[in-house]
Amino acid sequence: MKPLITTIVEKATKKGGYYSIDVYGGEEYQEMTNDISLLCNQKSTDEYVGISNLDESVIRIYDADKEYKGFIYWIAYNRGIDRLSDYSTNLEKFIKIDKVSEKWEDDYYLL
Repeated sequence: MKPLITTIVEKATKKGGYYSIDVYGGEEYQEMTNDISLLCNQKSTDEYVGISNLDESVIRIYDADKEYKGFIYWIAYNRGIDRLSDYSTNLEKFIKIDKVSEKWEDDYYLL
């Protein structure tokens, strides 16, 4: 099963969109890209890729024209338990983030 954040951001990139990552507080960490492999640890052998290297981050989502669509506030403290903490309601329209995260959680609990 893919990480939740990968599942969410892939919805944007599959629509031709992009994302960037900021350290919570404003410093840019990952410039705008559509390369999902830079987002986070994707497999057990990955170490400190993208947001997996940060305790708090903001993932900014852009459409195919590189127009800003909204943000995802992500937290990942200590035990590696990542959490979707907050997001722009615009992302409900653009990538149906509310439905995507609910489906992911339902699927996770069925494992």
